[in-house]
Amino acid sequence: MRLLLILIAFNVVAKEPRLITGYGDFKPVADTSFKTPKKIKAVFDVYTSDEDNEEVNRGINTVARFLNMHIDAGVKKKNIKAALILHGKAGKDILNHEAYNKRFITNNPNAELLTKLHDAGVQIIVCGQTVEFRGYKRNEILDFIDVSLSAITALVSLQSQGYQLITFN
Repeated sequence: MRLLLILIAFNVVAKEPRLITGYGDFKPVADTSFKTPKKIKAVFDVYTSDEDNEEVNRGINTVARFLNMHIDAGVKKKNIKAALILHGKAGKDILNHEAYNKRFITNNPNAELLTKLHDAGVQIIVCGQTVEFRGYKRNEILDFIDVSLSAITALVSLQSQGYQLITFN
């Protein structure tokens, strides 16, 4: 009995913590009948943004939820690959505080979350067409965000590498 309690205690302690603190809330699901894969690769296509410029983009927060719930379900961090592609209305969410504040009179509410996602290993890409059509300068974009020729280019490339496309916003 003592050994069983030690094993149970170790299992609880050994569980990896949330990757993205403060974002990506979820509810654990016990006893699932559809098994969670041990390895997972997903690319999130985010093209909408909240009309309230002080709100975090729900599509970006979904990436945090994806990471947090899969870690909680026992998928090892090294077996989770995630990418985030932003375009269209979501293009504004990649601006640094200075550029965002110049346009919307407030700091970018997505900057902290995007930084945490980047620090957790998520590849973050903005559509170059969005950047150009909206007139964003490279020094206005958060410095860790990659600019692609287009969202389509990035989506095709990542899907050819085995990433599964997630498009709900």
